[in-house]
Amino acid sequence: MKKLTVLFLITAFCLIMTSPAFAADYSLEDYLALVQQNNKDLLIAAANLKQATETEKLARSQALPTIGFSASLNKNFLEVEQTTPVESKPGGGALIYKDVVVNTDYDFSFGLGLSQQLFNINVLNAIRASKEYRNMSQSVYDAQNDAIITAAKKVFFQCFLLEKFYDIKKQTEDRAYDHYMLMKKKYETGVVSKLAFLNSEVDWKMAVPETTNARMNLELCLINLKNLAGIAQEEEVNLTGDMSVFPDMPENVELEQVMESRPDYLALMKEKSLRELNIKANMANHFPTLSLDASYGYSAADDKFSKTFNENDKQVCKVGLTLSLPVYTGGALSAQDRTVKLDAETTELKIRKKREDIMSELRKIYLSLQREFENIALAETTMTTAHQAYDIAETAFDNGVMTQLELKDVRVNLESAELQQISSVYNYLCAYFDWQKATGNM
Repeated sequence: MKKLTVLFLITAFCLIMTSPAFAADYSLEDYLALVQQNNKDLLIAAANLKQATETEKLARSQALPTIGFSASLNKNFLEVEQTTPVESKPGGGALIYKDVVVNTDYDFSFGLGLSQQLFNINVLNAIRASKEYRNMSQSVYDAQNDAIITAAKKVFFQCFLLEKFYDIKKQTEDRAYDHYMLMKKKYETGVVSKLAFLNSEVDWKMAVPETTNARMNLELCLINLKNLAGIAQEEEVNLTGDMSVFPDMPENVELEQVMESRPDYLALMKEKSLRELNIKANMANHFPTLSLDASYGYSAADDKFSKTFNENDKQVCKVGLTLSLPVYTGGALSAQDRTVKLDAETTELKIRKKREDIMSELRKIYLSLQREFENIALAETTMTTAHQAYDIAETAFDNGVMTQLELKDVRVNLESAELQQISSVYNYLCAYFDWQKATGNM
């Protein structure tokens, strides 16, 4: 029985080890959805956006009245005595003192207070500023989202590229191995020299580490791809798509149209509005503030709980206005006025610089798009020619017309043409994704 159990465990282990690992299929759309759902940087940006919303609610609360209530009921377990004159002897004379209980068994009190800002320019400015801050935070989040999604697209197709690189290197290795085996047979039959045979072996073995490096680069890229989307590193992924299909050259766009769609530029415009509101808010510190305060208090005490709320009670009711006006601050307000104006001027300069940077960025990306689009057509033509040349070279070598060295050169040209074709498509896609981000057309 024990032997059967051991045999069963060994068989099960072998089946597990030989069974193929499950690999999840991810299209570009599936992968980007995971990035938006799980990316840590985007989650942090979303949390900051929620904080901006709460800041707006906090600012609005300053314009609303504040109402507070408090109540207390105390039971005294010890008697507090105080020596007090209670009478004097008939006809005059010394006073007669007696210890008298001065506290009660029960004390009850409650109070109600209300405070309302009647005139405070800072409150209105704070509400407007908080709204602008929330809008700016939304633009910042959109800019971060665009940057991360663009990076995710590039990583997705970079894995495609490196997978193709690996396939091409593997095919080159397989061709070199097949050639080596052919030369081995010819050498054994005395058709070729030992030098030719050894050269074919060197060509094959030199191709092996290049294949290994290509595989390692692919694995490293997959690590980055999984990290961006929050995919477990131990999960096998299978990317689905086709790099042979790529978008056409986009049309050029007007600068002003781009400005309306760029979240990073819109964030600067919101920052400018905030700076302007900050100037107004700082000027409001020179004006008076007026607030209304009202309060009501009730207290009662007695030795019997049932009478605590009926006898010996006291009531207080107050309504007042508070006017506050800064008279002298040692120059602090004037210095703060200059500071906020300088902040606004700095933001204006940042906006001008951003416009220049966007203009240069659009021009550079569009030039890259044109270059890479032309490179694709050229690379495809070159690859077709390289395939034809290799087929002819193989036939010529088999017939003894071409030398081994010449065949190797043709094979290297074929590999270079294949790598160039897939690289040109990847470079074009990267430039296209940058164009989408630069034009705010994600």
